[in-house]
Amino acid sequence: MDKPVETAAANYRVADYTATIMHELKTPLSAIIVSAELLGEELGSDEQSDTGRLVCSIIRNAHRLKERLGDLSKVTQWLVADFRLVPEAIDLGQLISNVTTRIYAIFQGRGQQLVLDIPPSLPPVRADRQCLEQIVENLLSNASNFTPEGGRITVASRRDDDALVTRVSDTGVGIPKREWGNIFKPYYRLGRGSGKLAGSGLGLTITRTCVEKLGGRVWLESEEQKGSSFFFSLPLDRNLQVEGSGI
Repeated sequence: MDKPVETAAANYRVADYTATIMHELKTPLSAIIVSAELLGEELGSDEQSDTGRLVCSIIRNAHRLKERLGDLSKVTQWLVADFRLVPEAIDLGQLISNVTTRIYAIFQGRGQQLVLDIPPSLPPVRADRQCLEQIVENLLSNASNFTPEGGRITVASRRDDDALVTRVSDTGVGIPKREWGNIFKPYYRLGRGSGKLAGSGLGLTITRTCVEKLGGRVWLESEEQKGSSFFFSLPLDRNLQVEGSGI
């Protein structure tokens, strides 16, 4: 089976599984939310009492699960291409800066150092903004999940002939080479560092899908006990300009 066909088949299996789980969870979760809110009203609960704190905790976490179901729906759309790409000229350096600003609290909370090494002279790329933001955010989140407290995460971009190559590196414990072939598979999770399994196991699958839809490729390099680097490349259009930038 050709690789693109195999990837598409795997993505549709993920989508089917996700849709089943969402259907099974949606109704009981809605019942939990309504019941907890009614209970709170009946008891007149607030967070000043033990009962109030428990009820509020149930409501908050139930709503959080509801948000996660929304995330799963989004995942399904990415994987089965149930969305329309809207290509535009994008300043990749600015986009990376925007994404890191948006999620910087994650690194700060874990005591991690974030380093950006992106020259201002990079040419623009033609890509779907939402898709490209998802790629950058997924790789940064993945790096943070597997980098110990006090570690360093570096994002660097360079031009390589007719492509822009971006690298997201961490100072975690690295990935054994025998696992490299599995790392982009749906639901594959590698318990690095503390041995905990972080994330849903879909982030890197979505990353690969998005990069390939934009005409690029994604790969990794890693050395145990030293860290990992994830790369993605995007093709350049020499006649492209970012609107209003003069680039």
